[in-house]
Amino acid sequence: MKKVLFVFMFIFISSILVACGGYSPENNWVLEKSRLDEVGEIETYVTKLQNNPDTRGFKVFTIAEDKKMVVISSGNKDKSLELDNVEVVSGDTKITLSEMNRKNGEDNPYIMVGLGAIEGELYVKSIEGNSFDKITW
Repeated sequence: MKKVLFVFMFIFISSILVACGGYSPENNWVLEKSRLDEVGEIETYVTKLQNNPDTRGFKVFTIAEDKKMVVISSGNKDKSLELDNVEVVSGDTKITLSEMNRKNGEDNPYIMVGLGAIEGELYVKSIEGNSFDKITW
């Protein structure tokens, strides 16, 4: 009886861990801009981006439970960003975006991509092959 209970608990706990996705780059999401005010540091940074409309690149923030938020800006008011893929390639995390020829009313369009974790180095590129550099300010 104890053996059956142990096997059942093992399967149950394993299923929950798999369903939650854990702390990996593949566990990602796009944060809605309406929730920007939830993290003051990110809100301040986005305001700075809007005051510097030619700034193209990304900055990483640590949010709740050591998860990461990557804010990526296009540096072009006519180019909106959309998440295409997040994957681990050769031990590094790669975010791929689509740059859409579409105005969205922002001086510097941006996207906020949440990640469960970042493995190795972080690279951000568009599907067209254009890279986004890390912003240090």
